[in-house]
Amino acid sequence: MHRGAPYRLIVVAVLGFVALPHDTRVFAAGDGGIPDVFPAIAEVGVQHGTATLRLDAVLDPVTGAPSFSYAGTIGVAPTIRVSPGDTIDLTLGNGFPYHQNRINAVNIHFHGLTVSPNPPADETIMTLARVGEVLHYRVKIPPEQQPGLYWYHPHSHGESYREVTGGMSGAIVVEGIQRRIPALASMKERIIILRDVAIGANYVDADMPMQPQPGVSGGVVPRPRATNNGSPCRAEDGLQPTLNRLPHARIGIEPGERQFFRVLNASAARHFDLSIDGSPLQLVAVDGMALDAYPGTPAVRTVDHVVIPPGGRAEFVVTGLDRPTVLRSACYDSGPAGDANPALVLADLVDPRTIFGPPASTEGTHAAATAPLRLAAVLPPHQGAVVAAFPTPAARRTITFTEDANGFYINRKAFEMAGPPAVVARAGTIEDWTIVNRTDEVHDFHIHQIHFAARRIDGAAVAQPVWQDTIVVRPHGRVELLMDFRDPVIRGTFLYHCHILDHEDQGMMAKIRVI
Repeated sequence: MHRGAPYRLIVVAVLGFVALPHDTRVFAAGDGGIPDVFPAIAEVGVQHGTATLRLDAVLDPVTGAPSFSYAGTIGVAPTIRVSPGDTIDLTLGNGFPYHQNRINAVNIHFHGLTVSPNPPADETIMTLARVGEVLHYRVKIPPEQQPGLYWYHPHSHGESYREVTGGMSGAIVVEGIQRRIPALASMKERIIILRDVAIGANYVDADMPMQPQPGVSGGVVPRPRATNNGSPCRAEDGLQPTLNRLPHARIGIEPGERQFFRVLNASAARHFDLSIDGSPLQLVAVDGMALDAYPGTPAVRTVDHVVIPPGGRAEFVVTGLDRPTVLRSACYDSGPAGDANPALVLADLVDPRTIFGPPASTEGTHAAATAPLRLAAVLPPHQGAVVAAFPTPAARRTITFTEDANGFYINRKAFEMAGPPAVVARAGTIEDWTIVNRTDEVHDFHIHQIHFAARRIDGAAVAQPVWQDTIVVRPHGRVELLMDFRDPVIRGTFLYHCHILDHEDQGMMAKIRVI
């Protein structure tokens, strides 16, 4: 069952059908002469201030699932590494085939980044590549962008769930958190993308109340909503959780060694409740933001587990034990009408020396890694940008999630692409929002372009708030949020919605305009 946690995150990045039952391959050279054991991900770096890449949306010829093709390889979504002030230059081609009952459109959302919502940057409402078309994004990372873990994924309304479940997403790392917490710089970094992928071709989610139907605009019609029948720990039907594409991975870590895990939940609907048997987690960032970016919150928090909702991220330090252990996800209770989130083991944490033998020399192997997780004496100037004193809230709003057999709603309205903004806010202000869930399942509130801080959850004050871009709202629960519209770069029209993507696809989304 769900264990209450101070952090509830959301993440989305998924891949296609997985056939490997286990994996012990060597992916990269490790420290001290020992080969590394870890399913590494391709990366794109910066040259002359710009990270340049092309992705093509295609159907995987083996699984039939929608996938990215990168550098001629289907099913690869590279990690993009940038620094504050850099630019992401991304070309997206739509290589999907024509389909008489589905639009097969695609675009990209740069999730969590405080960037412009206007073309050619992070515009997700009108910017859309239909079959055969090409989009070109240029996303300027502000000098004030908080260093941390972000991600990218499609946001074509009505098709987000299918495309993300197919694996069309990847991580974005904004460099710099190691300067904030210097001990991280000496640790091995692990980019971990958790997904919930379709098994086999033409997957249909039994929990998804809208399915492709002939002759329907957008390709979907409502049908009765499935429930978990009071069994949130039941097995998922047709879906396989993975870590970096593997259903059961191995992560090499020596006894006493500390590693920096940067975890993205890139699933379309699954929550992961992560822990490591016998080892606490030292949490340092949530949704791309250092914990102490919120005034008065400590920079490090030791926890025994962390809940990451769809779209969320968590960054934490792990210490190797003197015995093998596992990274696991506990069963998560999503409510009587929620999706299945059964318990599982995602990876074995093993001493690579038991596989490859001891290194030629072990002198000084973990000397630097044992340093305390202390803040740098002087923080980079841009990292104080979000901790200024808060002005008086300019507005107070209530956002209510509801659903029925015909769809999902915000304040009793389903999303309309051509409809007006539901909210108009002013740049330079903050607002107080209360998110109310009047349903029998969890919803995960997410807003584009900005971060927010939870002040109260289900009536209880949050002692140490953190900046987030996604948060769980429990069945018949509520969260009270401080919404940060102070950065002028966000002027424009963008979206807020439930990040359980079949809910968003079926109407639980609305527009906001910041002027």
